[in-house]
Amino acid sequence: CRRAEGGFVANQGTVRPGGMKTTPLLFLSLPRHDEAFTSTPWQLAVTLAKSREVFFCDAPYTWVEALKGILKPAIRRRWAGYFGKSAQRKEGVTIVVAPFILPSNFLPAGRIHNWVTRLNEHLVANRVNRVLAQCKCAQIDYINSFCYGLPLLFRKINPAVGSNVYHCIDPMVKQFTLKHGPRLQMIAAAQANVIVVTSPSLAFQFNKPGLPPVFCIPNAANVRLFEKAQLPQTPIHASVRDQRGKILGYLGNIERRIDATLLVETMNLLPDWQLIMAGPVDKSYLPQHFLQHPRIIFTGPCRHDEAPGLIKRFDVAIIPFLCDEVSSGIYPLKLYEYLAAGKPVVCTNFNPAVLNTLTDVVSVVHSAHEFAARVDQLYLQNNDQQRHLRTAVAGKNTWQDRAATWSDILSKNQAYGNPQGATPIKSATETVHLAADLPV
Repeated sequence: CRRAEGGFVANQGTVRPGGMKTTPLLFLSLPRHDEAFTSTPWQLAVTLAKSREVFFCDAPYTWVEALKGILKPAIRRRWAGYFGKSAQRKEGVTIVVAPFILPSNFLPAGRIHNWVTRLNEHLVANRVNRVLAQCKCAQIDYINSFCYGLPLLFRKINPAVGSNVYHCIDPMVKQFTLKHGPRLQMIAAAQANVIVVTSPSLAFQFNKPGLPPVFCIPNAANVRLFEKAQLPQTPIHASVRDQRGKILGYLGNIERRIDATLLVETMNLLPDWQLIMAGPVDKSYLPQHFLQHPRIIFTGPCRHDEAPGLIKRFDVAIIPFLCDEVSSGIYPLKLYEYLAAGKPVVCTNFNPAVLNTLTDVVSVVHSAHEFAARVDQLYLQNNDQQRHLRTAVAGKNTWQDRAATWSDILSKNQAYGNPQGATPIKSATETVHLAADLPV
């Protein structure tokens, strides 16, 4: 539906080339569309919106968060939903402005927690249904993108739900998440007719009797955007414009997954390099010798559309994640973004199932000495041929490619409540092999 004066213009679906009409799609997403960094659900929503009507509902803030952060722009935008602005348009997507909900994570598992969860689902569904009613949607496809806290929201959506997909995009790590997350995630997964994961190792938790088929669709990159890092006319981002000398660079969240000890050891072996760490910092996970290192510079978050100008200043880009069970489920967006920018990439072996397929363009290291040696080597050997190879690999992993796979899944799984009528994409035991079926 399109925004018009006084409301929305009805849109019963988008017509594909050839005359086939697609069903509108609703995302319920844990990563919010207006966070400091972009996310897999938002990139998919924007890309899929080019061929169908897409609605996007962020994970709601609680009333406690709303009152504590009342002056924050993101919270103020949600308050507007109570004064007639229940939806807005951004990049072709209709964003449902989620209402505030009751906090529930502090409660123990049991009847009271279940009751609060159902009430919160009712609050969010009322807002979603109001927007969908204005758009006169008769049927909707539904993707719960890691928003496990509202596992049965789809039952309260008024238009008939066609495809119902649970989308697992990350491992669960923090104690806050682990309290209720695994249990609620299994409820959401069991009610879907297909599960999609972003990394092969995430699939194993769903390889259980009674759960639907699992399909692995890795993350991708906005290649056209990040290729701009290679253009002479792209300005270097203001946060790194004045940095001189050789630059190691990291773009992303700086928190638990970062191997801070490895980075400090590496920097001590590279006395003529500086390390740019660009992104929000969670200091509770990071040691002081890392935070206070004289050649490690923290520049803060960077807008997605400005990221090419930041990466342009990197001589070598890095992904220094801890190698543990949690990191094995991570498929970072920055991987193909770095490659699209033409940059040499050095990373730890945090996800062997993914990284083993990219050894031609990504250097995987296992120690600080190996890390430092590869950085120096890639800096000296970088050339146009290597840049073209990296860009070519990224070009096979675009959001357009992933959106096409998603469209195929959605078209084949419109039999909620009748598993015999659904066409399995892959069985759960075959999921690990699925990554090889996608271009890398």
